[in-house]
Amino acid sequence: MNDKPRWAVAAMALLVFCMADNAQAKYNVGTKFADVIMEYVQPGKVYNLRTMRNLPYRVHNDSDGPVDLSITIEIPTKDQLKPGYEAIADPSWVRLVPNRLKLAPGEEGLVDVILQVPEGQDYVGHHYQAHIVCQTAEPPPGEATSLSFGIALASRLRFSVGIAGPEEVKQMQKRGIYQMLNFTLEPDVQYVPGFMKIGETVDLAPKGTRVTLINRSPQKLDFTLTPVVAPGGMSPPTGYELGDPSWITVEKSKITVDGDAIKSSNLTLHLPDDPTLKGKRFMFVIQAGLQGREIPVEVYARVYINVAQ
Repeated sequence: MNDKPRWAVAAMALLVFCMADNAQAKYNVGTKFADVIMEYVQPGKVYNLRTMRNLPYRVHNDSDGPVDLSITIEIPTKDQLKPGYEAIADPSWVRLVPNRLKLAPGEEGLVDVILQVPEGQDYVGHHYQAHIVCQTAEPPPGEATSLSFGIALASRLRFSVGIAGPEEVKQMQKRGIYQMLNFTLEPDVQYVPGFMKIGETVDLAPKGTRVTLINRSPQKLDFTLTPVVAPGGMSPPTGYELGDPSWITVEKSKITVDGDAIKSSNLTLHLPDDPTLKGKRFMFVIQAGLQGREIPVEVYARVYINVAQ
């Protein structure tokens, strides 16, 4: 799995709409952003639904006249929650850009939906639901609104932090998968943003780069985390070279993960003060080895960096 969450998107299947009539005009405002489900959301990562899946929040004005709309994040009530989900802990986790639209008849407006769960393990294992509500905006002081009544559209954004969604968890339990040895090291591929300078030691956590062990089995498991030479059959993509494993260190070289739990470890990069490294691109390999088993089990994650000129 890469550094993006897994999606189950029902956004294009359902049109949520609101109509109203008055003596002068017919108003019809709709969105196809009905219900978006995200799984394995990583704490601290920033997700923009438009840039990741070409899925902005779209609002189309099929009214006879212009509309002035505001878009906000609201906490759903208990009776509005889908099975297995809880209300979002803080609506500030979701940002909307812009959060107000003025649409002429026939015009469509686009809003970026940006999600970021705070750093840390407190929210891992939770399934959250938030509502994106588009409604008639209050006019600025002294300015009349184009609508004399209120309209509102509500869409769902559901996301699971560090794990699969509740429906998939149930399906895995039915198939007995949780009774088997089942763990992953994620994301299995990630690109460190920006350019690294030679001779510097860089904590990659502020850049959103770390490795996470997800243990989906019911028993506690012990792991080692080690930068290694790429194993046979694993080679860097075109334009990249294999980096020396000694250039990258893992904060927690030994990790114990409880059953149905998740733990992360930060990475630190130190490039030698070697001018021949300038402008190059490197791939590093992190190995997670399961301990205490007769048969060795290992999984890998790849980290890519660019070196500044």
